[in-house]
Amino acid sequence: MLFATYNIHFGLGRDHRYDVARIADVVASADVVCLQEVVQGWALNAFADQAAEIAGRLNRYLWFHGAFDADASATGTDGRIVNRRRTFGNAVLSRWPILEARGHLLPKTALPDQFDLQRGLVEALVAAPGGTLRVYSLHLSHLTPHQRLPQVAALLDVVHGAARRGGAWDNRASNLFVFDEPAPPVPAAAVVMGDFNFTHADPEYPVICGDVHPVRGRVTPGDGLADAWSAAGNAEDRDSFPGEGRIDHCFVTADLVPRVRRAWIDDTTPASDHFPLFVEFAD
Repeated sequence: MLFATYNIHFGLGRDHRYDVARIADVVASADVVCLQEVVQGWALNAFADQAAEIAGRLNRYLWFHGAFDADASATGTDGRIVNRRRTFGNAVLSRWPILEARGHLLPKTALPDQFDLQRGLVEALVAAPGGTLRVYSLHLSHLTPHQRLPQVAALLDVVHGAARRGGAWDNRASNLFVFDEPAPPVPAAAVVMGDFNFTHADPEYPVICGDVHPVRGRVTPGDGLADAWSAAGNAEDRDSFPGEGRIDHCFVTADLVPRVRRAWIDDTTPASDHFPLFVEFAD
């Protein structure tokens, strides 16, 4: 299985060219794709639905959640309201069905002198051939650890608390035809991908992966997450955002670590201001 995560910078490349199709082409080989900075309903690009465009080009199942959501409606000459929202968020695309999905909002603190916005993460249950997986696509604040650390705590609560919360519905309601099918079980295995806006040297990283012992190396808690980049045997980091290091990550639950085969960053494409990260898993 090949996974990819890509902050697509709303389709605007490092060459200042807007081209959603080439974004799709960059990740076309991946079975599951996590996208960030995906927009819908903005006048600047003719109210395009980028998530639908990419999913259509790749022929993939799709779920999108716009953590940022604001009005983009209009009133026609006949006085009729055209309802439209402008959104900015994350998506999961999959070669296999997305059995259920939900969006989670991450903590936000008002900043009167700096730009930031509401952040979130997508949680999707993907029916992969080797077993159903929880897949998360997220985007943390670009500013400071003070902004990101509460978001990391909320992320870990979502990931580790999945069994406690259960799925989108529980059991079945045989007397209600819309919920007549049984709920799918919540799998233990999880892949967490996205633009974290921190490197392995920042304080947020050990909160997810554990502290470093001077002799024993990285000490990951039993409920911690492992960095797929390191699990793949990569000894050196590569920039996923030029000049800022590897800030796009793939973290996995312990049961998936033995299945990590390779991880690499495609630093050849100008399709976004970020580079995509690919992770290959054994089936």
